[in-house]
Amino acid sequence: MPKVAEVKAKADSLRKTLRELDKLTGADVSRERDADRKRQERDVRRIVVIPQLTPEQRARREFLEQDDCVWLRHFFPDLFWYEWQPQQREMIEAIRHAIRAGDDQALAASRGEGKTKIAERELLKYSLQGVIKLSVLFAATGSHAEDSLQSIMGEVEENPRLLELYPEVCVPVRALENTPNRAHYQKVSGFRHDNGEPYEAASSKFSWCGQEIVFPVVPGSPASGAIIATRGLDAAVRGLNKRNRRVDVAIIDDPDTEDSARSEEQAAKLMKRIDHAIGGLGGQQRGVGRVIITTLQSRIAVSYQLTDPTQKPSFKGKRFKFCLKRPERMDLWEQYIQLRKLDWDNERKGSETNLAWQFYSTQREVMDAGSEVANHYRHTPAQLSALQFYFDEWARKDEAYVLTELDNDPPENIGSVESGITPQLVQRQVSGFDEGIVPEGCTVLTHGIDVGKYWLYWCVRAWRDDGTGFTIDYGRHPVLDTKKGSDEGLDRAIAQEIQHHLAKFRDKPYSEQLRDSLTLVDAGYRTDAVYAACRQAGLGVMPIKGFGQSAGCVKIAWHEVVRRTLDKVPICDGVFKSKQGETGGKIWLICAHADKWKAWEHDRWMTATDKPGCMFLWGKREDGDRLSNDQFAHGHYAHSICAEVEVEDIVKGALIRKWKSKAKENHWLDASYYADVAAAIKGIRVLAGQVVKSRPKPEDRLSARQMKEKARGK
Repeated sequence: MPKVAEVKAKADSLRKTLRELDKLTGADVSRERDADRKRQERDVRRIVVIPQLTPEQRARREFLEQDDCVWLRHFFPDLFWYEWQPQQREMIEAIRHAIRAGDDQALAASRGEGKTKIAERELLKYSLQGVIKLSVLFAATGSHAEDSLQSIMGEVEENPRLLELYPEVCVPVRALENTPNRAHYQKVSGFRHDNGEPYEAASSKFSWCGQEIVFPVVPGSPASGAIIATRGLDAAVRGLNKRNRRVDVAIIDDPDTEDSARSEEQAAKLMKRIDHAIGGLGGQQRGVGRVIITTLQSRIAVSYQLTDPTQKPSFKGKRFKFCLKRPERMDLWEQYIQLRKLDWDNERKGSETNLAWQFYSTQREVMDAGSEVANHYRHTPAQLSALQFYFDEWARKDEAYVLTELDNDPPENIGSVESGITPQLVQRQVSGFDEGIVPEGCTVLTHGIDVGKYWLYWCVRAWRDDGTGFTIDYGRHPVLDTKKGSDEGLDRAIAQEIQHHLAKFRDKPYSEQLRDSLTLVDAGYRTDAVYAACRQAGLGVMPIKGFGQSAGCVKIAWHEVVRRTLDKVPICDGVFKSKQGETGGKIWLICAHADKWKAWEHDRWMTATDKPGCMFLWGKREDGDRLSNDQFAHGHYAHSICAEVEVEDIVKGALIRKWKSKAKENHWLDASYYADVAAAIKGIRVLAGQVVKSRPKPEDRLSARQMKEKARGK
């Protein structure tokens, strides 16, 4: 049997003999010529000739690009076939501004209003014009974002009007003939769009598939190399850049999921992603323009927060309603809804009726009176008006659906009933006085300090005898000389910062104005340091601990605290003092029922401003509903006050009250209720809205000995 080496040697010898034979007969030359011919044919097929625009086409393209509404109507007549409505024009203008300026914009429009199609095609327009070079389409999931990208790609591939006026993009894409791999070796020839000079066999170097597309790199094309990428909001986006480009525009379509629309925790995570991860995608010279296109699902949802200018002012939120004004005769529409349901029931039973349509058609003028809809074209051929469509949806689903999905005004959540306090309510409660000014009639000054490792949060209030409070000053100070990850020297740093802050407080003009004051300092964290600082501060400064089930307090039921403490001295309902510390270094600790006093704090903000017991912030207000600069400045404080809310739940038929945390930053809420407890210790009361008799002035007060002598008749 021959060896392998011998077989290989014979094969090589045979190949050599065949090559010599081909040279003698000329067969090798023929094969080379055939290969060259086929190569040339392939090169010809790879070269795509792009037609040059005529002067008339160029002028028409420039004219259309000047007005987004005109551009959209011209290129997409099947989508935007009716006259633009005012709300749609406002949406288009808001998106245009955000894209061109790299600004934020949040728009909530009714389901089916075409907001997503408008945003997608606005993105295409400004990519074709070369205004944006890298944009990202975000949606709740990656598959939803890819659907939007497919919609844009379909227009470039099939839209004849785009082909006519944007051949430098559409012709190379169409030449792929649904074979994306051809883009890797495609070459283009033609005349440059910018200066008219010719070019030949230039590599187009583009991509037309997957999660992102790259527009053909055509010499002189404004869109050359522009990228549109897609991402789900559940994917990693930090540091996203392509070809050393940072993101110019992020279109975020319907960011909320069922989870984020129902869970405050999930909503907070999503908001952080939009604020931090997506908000940081821009470059040094231009920030990323974030455009939120959405329909509200609930008052918890991220979309609700983004479209609320008081919560997220940078997004300049706009909410558009389907029904701007409801009709005057809602009683007739209630009858219509019942008839519509009856029609469907009859249809189910096999006997079709049209009672609702007949009812509306015979008295349409009366039923439409007083109503106003945003878009008169929003109805099917079977319906007579957009208003009928609105109430058909009401009948098909319910009122909550039309309020939420069509009017972007979701009702309050059903289930747990919250106290009703909101950051906006707190922000609007301004007194008209400047910061640090004590209003006339105030007799007591109180000061609450919440202690943390890195910050002291504080709140100063002036009180009238009827329980009306004025928050005249608040803020926070850093605790200096603390180390992250270590408690070394922490007690000393906290004690020094408390003393430093108290010294600054006593130097304030309002502290000089109202000598009758009390400061309560949180002793729930680093208790010994707080005790030491309070001992050194002397009169008018006492430590405080909150007990209860709400956040930031000692988790012991109030009745247990009262029962366990033997040396308690009651002060008022929900407050007593207890001696703490060792012999010679004892100090009175204020013990407060935290749940009760946080509720008392919220009650003050929800008391009418013309009633005793109302709470005010310093600052001026604007006329009308607009928030003043002072009211806007109180946003962080207001959200801290509402970081926890009292809710009522029905559990097994019983009414249960409990506290729910809505945010971690509750420090000013703690500092504020400490100031409330201090006011109670100083004798401030609110009794059913009636004014309590003024307390005696210090010089008029009797000592315990004098009172005994008076009782004996001396």
